[in-house]
Amino acid sequence: MKNNITAVEIAKICGVSQGTVDRALNNRTGISEKTKKSILSVAEKYGYRPNIHASSMAGGKSKLIGIIVFDLNNSYFSDILTEIEDCCTQRGYSTIVMFSHKDSDRELECVKSMARLSVDGIALCPISKGAEYEDFLHSFDIPIVTIGNRLDSFEYVGIDNHSAMTDALNYVNQNNYKSFLYVKPKLQEKNIYAQEERLRAFEEFCEKKGIEYFITTINEVIDIKKDMAVICSSDAYALKLMKKVDEIGSGILGFDNIKLIEETKIELDSVAYDTFDAAKKVCDYLINKVTPNGFVKHSIKKRGSI
Repeated sequence: MKNNITAVEIAKICGVSQGTVDRALNNRTGISEKTKKSILSVAEKYGYRPNIHASSMAGGKSKLIGIIVFDLNNSYFSDILTEIEDCCTQRGYSTIVMFSHKDSDRELECVKSMARLSVDGIALCPISKGAEYEDFLHSFDIPIVTIGNRLDSFEYVGIDNHSAMTDALNYVNQNNYKSFLYVKPKLQEKNIYAQEERLRAFEEFCEKKGIEYFITTINEVIDIKKDMAVICSSDAYALKLMKKVDEIGSGILGFDNIKLIEETKIELDSVAYDTFDAAKKVCDYLINKVTPNGFVKHSIKKRGSI
């Protein structure tokens, strides 16, 4: 372990959080002298060397912002990543992106890696949830803001998914469809806040309005009928079903209004929200410590598919 020990390993040896180790190694307040001496002793014994980012910090800042998302299979993530990266660059910060691939253990490793890189903040789309996980995140003493999905004790930047879906359904319902079909992903026992809120809004709306409705996953055989409105929980699903819906003579609505739709002029109605505004709120919080003020605004982009 000589000359290779990390701050994470020091924390394990000393039985303290990585945030406490960081305070000791960087001579910060909020730690007892006894604990500080113990940590510095272990660091010296095993030849701890600060990483290149930490050693080049100016005023205690690495000028690095970390971003952790599932993957880039959903174009929403590439859209928001591009905006966050651009916003950070304009403020003199660099970004580093890691992918959890919807795996809880991998997500934990991503967070640990970000901490080792001494990032000044993390924009996280969490797949994990629960008090134990949130305590783990707090232990690093790094500003974290969630995007896409939410955690109870961290700031969130995104739309009000329930309200956005309800507004979209009010728009769809003006067209006198006989029934609604909701297409969703296969929901698992992980953090799926955004998808849960969209589905909950759909069920509540249909039951309140007395609309016949059906729910299916994108991986199932989907029975689409004439005069049925197909409501997709993401644009990716809507794009897969558009041709079939058009042939039957029904209507379809997407969600997220990904840039691909605008760029290729696809005539798909979709729930839109300002990714630039979302990115600005993320940077304002992680860089300038400005608390996000409310949800990102949403709207319905109408192109004739409903």
